[in-house]
Amino acid sequence: MKFQRIGTKKIYIEVIEQIKEMLARGDLKPGDQLPSEREFAELLGISRVSLRQALTVLETLGIVEIRHGEGTFVSSNPDGFGNLNIYLSKISKESDPLDILEARKLIEVEIASLSAIERTEEDLKVMEEILDEMKMAIERGEETLTIDLRFHLQIAESTHNPVLFSVMNHIGSLMRQNLWRVVKGLSLTTPGRAEKYLEQHWLIYNAIKDRDPIKAKEFMLRHLESIEQDLSLEEDVISRP
Repeated sequence: MKFQRIGTKKIYIEVIEQIKEMLARGDLKPGDQLPSEREFAELLGISRVSLRQALTVLETLGIVEIRHGEGTFVSSNPDGFGNLNIYLSKISKESDPLDILEARKLIEVEIASLSAIERTEEDLKVMEEILDEMKMAIERGEETLTIDLRFHLQIAESTHNPVLFSVMNHIGSLMRQNLWRVVKGLSLTTPGRAEKYLEQHWLIYNAIKDRDPIKAKEFMLRHLESIEQDLSLEEDVISRP
């Protein structure tokens, strides 16, 4: 079985597509063992992070079985191939995480600024409850993507401008897509990163609480730039086609 080195497309998707093609040609068959993670990553010319993400998706779809202590094997699941086609069709239509961040930097900084002017005490209470919930989730080792999104949507709601909230809600729908969740989820597995984002959220919250639109805008921009920088560290995962 011969693997090709990966190019400039979103890396983990290209890995999945290459394995799909090898299955279709019969180069890979049910029960075949894939190379070790280190060897496989070297063969493809990618990071082990990208490879691990691709294998996790393939395991979820029933294409491969990861047997701890033994290795990764092609599954005999007859439904897996159909699931794979559906997944690749959906993910190809999704927005690039960097495009989402560019839009957020333009829109959310102004939303934070207006929130500092228009927010109510009830708005602050809800924001604080969300941040406390995020802290507890981090301490329990749980994912925080959904809670994170709720915080940003609550800031938009606190502007009391239905148009801005609608715009932010649409951005939120993009952040619920598989590709954003995959890339942001990878980023959050880095030790200390979730805690850093929580600290940044508190800075934004306190600026809004103090009715300081300039600081609210500044801290929101810093937060989004920090996310962008962290995601860029996974550049082989999110590299643009």
